[in-house]
Amino acid sequence: METINPYREFIASISATEFEKYCLEILNAYAEAEALKDFSILHNQKVQTNDGEYQIDIIAEFLALSVGFKVIVECKRYTRPVEREKIVVLADKVRSLGAHKGILISTSGFQSGATEYARQHGIALLQIFDKYVMHIQNSSNPQMDGILMEFIKQSPKFYAYQWNTRLNDFPDKQIYPSETMLLEIKKKILEQYYKDNE
Repeated sequence: METINPYREFIASISATEFEKYCLEILNAYAEAEALKDFSILHNQKVQTNDGEYQIDIIAEFLALSVGFKVIVECKRYTRPVEREKIVVLADKVRSLGAHKGILISTSGFQSGATEYARQHGIALLQIFDKYVMHIQNSSNPQMDGILMEFIKQSPKFYAYQWNTRLNDFPDKQIYPSETMLLEIKKKILEQYYKDNE
């Protein structure tokens, strides 16, 4: 029985440039949260190898365990779930470029065959959501009060979730915005609320 994914039908209204910008911000949030040493990131790179030239959306490098790590990231701005073939291509690029990890970031989720292939080949899957969809889905009150509406207004335009390939078909871990970012927004809103209602 196939798992029903309530997020699949979401179509992101974001330009290609905006999407890549958010992908960079998400990776920077990862690096900050994990205090990665010597973290660097490059966008839209052409890399030459023995078997040809590859265009890479994002290459990130950092130091861990006194070893340099390279991560290759593909950004897919689709209106349909990403299919298995796109994961296969990314896994091939990771091998050809001698990278240590591949990440595929999507606006629309992943087909079950894609998540299975990603699990088998160590590819991480992330998905970006529109902030209004995220908060409306998570709200128990459809009328949402003023404080929540202000929080939505001040929060980042898009959210990113990591897909759990063990569950095979569901985004389960929020990556961006970070907890620290959200707490700062909440603090600012509450301070203003109390000031206005003194």
